Amino acid sequence: MRITLKQLAIFEAVARSGQVAKAAEIVNLSSPAASMALSELEKQLDTRLFERIGNRLRLNSQGSMLLPLATDALHKIDQIENAFSPAGTELGGDLNVSASSTIGNYLLAKSAVAFCLQHTNTMVNVDIDNSQAVINAVLEFRSEMGFIEGQCLDSRITVEAWHKDRLIIFCHPAHPLAGKTVSPHELAGQSWVMREEGSGTRDCFVNAANMLDMQPQEKFRFSTPDAIKQAVNQGAGLGVLSELTLEKEISRKELAVINVDGLFLERKFYRIHHKSRKFSAIGNAFTTFCQDFLNTDS
Repeated sequence: MRITLKQLAIFEAVARSGQVAKAAEIVNLSSPAASMALSELEKQLDTRLFERIGNRLRLNSQGSMLLPLATDALHKIDQIENAFSPAGTELGGDLNVSASSTIGNYLLAKSAVAFCLQHTNTMVNVDIDNSQAVINAVLEFRSEMGFIEGQCLDSRITVEAWHKDRLIIFCHPAHPLAGKTVSPHELAGQSWVMREEGSGTRDCFVNAANMLDMQPQEKFRFSTPDAIKQAVNQGAGLGVLSELTLEKEISRKELAVINVDGLFLERKFYRIHHKSRKFSAIGNAFTTFCQDFLNTDS
């Protein structure tokens, strides 16, 4: 049996993209060549690695077992190449990361741009979704690392505190409670515009509110901060989002803050990665860059 690095690279790319054509683009091969290499790999291993669901390929149990081994092997090759590269060689390559909505839109997007402007031979692809989707991307090896707003208790994943954040309750400027400090029971019966299930913002707020018996009543549910801000601005109810997302609207007095006695809404952001996957050279470089660019050690 002679498994090649090309076969492993194509297998990993298919596992990440779900399609041979997209994988071929990632590894810079034609679709027929990529398909043939994948077929040869399955023939050598005498097993199927994917199940076809619609127009996508999804890892089966055998493929899921192979993926961390293949990823580790490819990373070891990268380490060998980097170890023997001439001093001062420009960093290059692609990095796939996933981030939950607030982190992705307000922290990681600008970090990725700044990093790639500094390292012109790199590409950082940031996939933005809710926290649970980010966890899934890391588990399925589609992303080398993830950044989430909520907790992750999966034993297969390493979780590290990465940054701090604070949630703010806000309303339309004409709302009777705008700009006031109120007790939790004064918010009883208020309608809320909430993030979707799986959102770290939602989980943080609901857990803190329930501890004070606020029992927030959800009237509307949206998956993006912009949709929530627009709904609150239309008078749909109260909202709660990261202060990162509200800075402009609060300063322009388009939205107003409500302070609640005893409601603690400071939270941590977390960086996650699969325990079976080591960071690539570009992954380590991006992590170090973010520490300085965003002051994430604070």
